[in-house]
Amino acid sequence: MAVFGAGTIGLLSAYSALIRGARVVYCVDGVDARLDKAGEIGAVPIDFRRGDPVEQIRDDRARAGLPLGEEKLGGTDKVVDAVGFQARDRELPDRERPDQVISDAARLVNPAGAIAVAGVYPDKDLHPGPGATAHEDLVAPWGTLFGKGVAVRFGRTHDRRYTRLLRDLVVSGRARPGVIVTHHGSLADAPDLYQRFDRREDGVIKAVLHP
Repeated sequence: MAVFGAGTIGLLSAYSALIRGARVVYCVDGVDARLDKAGEIGAVPIDFRRGDPVEQIRDDRARAGLPLGEEKLGGTDKVVDAVGFQARDRELPDRERPDQVISDAARLVNPAGAIAVAGVYPDKDLHPGPGATAHEDLVAPWGTLFGKGVAVRFGRTHDRRYTRLLRDLVVSGRARPGVIVTHHGSLADAPDLYQRFDRREDGVIKAVLHP
């Protein structure tokens, strides 16, 4: 499995996959603190600043050796987009490219695999970044996805459906979601913590506020 984005959602996606028995989970990001946290939870960190993340993952799978019968399937069976429309263009990192991750995912996913899009894609961007507009249509490589027979799902999960299951996993010690928490603070600290989180500064990934 591969997860694009090592923020809170991406890290918990990777962690969940490992709990469910994924043989290997790759976590793609470009922030050192997030990559370090991905490695801490047991995922393989992939730094897109060092080159095409799809090729990095394919190279790693080739070095590690593929399971019997997968000689021609060098991608991953599942891909999670935990980045959304604010993804950065690989060629011009200072510019946004909303379709960057979905394009990477289409290239990486194995035939008959699945892509889950958890990253946000709103109808309108109230604060478009450089190279972006307020109204953007997501351009997806539908031909590639169709040719591979890939299942694509968007949106949030049905949280209430999993509440008891997740509670039991935490109580039993099987799951430790607190592993991704990096900072603690009071309600008065919230604006500063969120600002640092939004700017990817000081290693703020997940902050817990104590009233």
